Amino acid sequence: MIGSLGEVVFEVSSDKVRTFRDLQIQRSAKYSEHSIHGRKSLLEFTGLAPASMSLSIRLDAGLGINPKEELNSLHDILNKHQAVPFILDGEPQGDGLWVLEGLDENYEIIDNRGTSIAVEVSLKLKEYIEVEANGN
Repeated sequence: MIGSLGEVVFEVSSDKVRTFRDLQIQRSAKYSEHSIHGRKSLLEFTGLAPASMSLSIRLDAGLGINPKEELNSLHDILNKHQAVPFILDGEPQGDGLWVLEGLDENYEIIDNRGTSIAVEVSLKLKEYIEVEANGN
């Protein structure tokens, strides 16, 4: 197993290939700017912003994947607002879970019955930090 996004497992075997490419992770800090008359503004570090991530997945029947079923799993994560772990190399990524903010689908091959044969899917994820009952 390469990793997973919730129940979507990235793997390569003799039966199927479900991998991702173009993984990009963006991390940033947040600053407040305080104006001072006649001088440059001062910056104050206020915390870290939630990380964001993007990646592409090829859902290809020729690689042992059912594009319709796979898309339904991704639609469920999006539609149910599920926060899920993103695991890579056996390690959870980020400080919490991840929510699927966007899902772009490019239907590359459709057969003469209208069945999707190959779909390129781009995912946009954002780190989701759970707040405990005591506010921490």
